[in-house]
Amino acid sequence: MDVTEIMAAMLSNPQNFVVIAIQFLLGLALGYLSAKVLKYILALIAILALGTLLSVWSLGTSPQEIIAKIGLPSVEILKGLAVVLGLMTVGPVSIGFIIGVVIAFLRK
Repeated sequence: MDVTEIMAAMLSNPQNFVVIAIQFLLGLALGYLSAKVLKYILALIAILALGTLLSVWSLGTSPQEIIAKIGLPSVEILKGLAVVLGLMTVGPVSIGFIIGVVIAFLRK
């Protein structure tokens, strides 16, 4: 099943269409407001990334070793799950977020 078939199936049901539209509008608002507070968001992301790296470092290992310990079959299952959940939940919000950021920068 490719992306176009998944999108056609999601948009064929009116309830799914309304949910996707609301998710898109939420992403649009999130993107617009986030562009206004961009420096704070970048600082938050940097702090979270640093905290994650410090947590991995405190375990005395590297991210590659942790992935190797999880095992290849688990990683493949997680990748498939991430793709499906990404299309259904994060996709509309992400698209709205990007458009909201563009609108915020154009309105400056």
